[in-house]
Amino acid sequence: VALLMGVLMEVPGVILSLGFDRVLDRRPTIVLLLTALSTCMLAFVSGGSHNLGSRFEYLVMMFGYVGYKCFGITLVVVAHQYAFEVYPVSCRVAGGGLSMAVGRIGSVTSPLAYEWITESCGTWTAFFYILACFVILNAILVAFLPFETRGKALKESMDD
Repeated sequence: VALLMGVLMEVPGVILSLGFDRVLDRRPTIVLLLTALSTCMLAFVSGGSHNLGSRFEYLVMMFGYVGYKCFGITLVVVAHQYAFEVYPVSCRVAGGGLSMAVGRIGSVTSPLAYEWITESCGTWTAFFYILACFVILNAILVAFLPFETRGKALKESMDD
């Protein structure tokens, strides 16, 4: 049931990405989504690290899970859109493809990292705390990206 709910929460996430496209620039959207994603990760860990003795802990865990799924796919859509827009036409496909490839590498190595960290630390929560730290670091670094692409004419070459 939780897996099905997670998949269903990706649908509003894609719709949410369309809404962000109309309201906010790309970089602030990515920073906002990364912040929301880290908050949801920490809520998931906070609620799930207990034995779910109370209804509140269960709701916090489910909020974190649903938010992680919803904001995660929204972030993927917006980040890929930014990656494809930031490159000029002459190398747009290569640059956007590199961005997608790095994401796939992360998708493949993440379960291995989860297992290694869980085995090393003795708890599943360590993985999510480390991941939340990386997401927060990512949000800080995105704030310093030099280009904004929303509403701009896309470059035809590096000289434009």
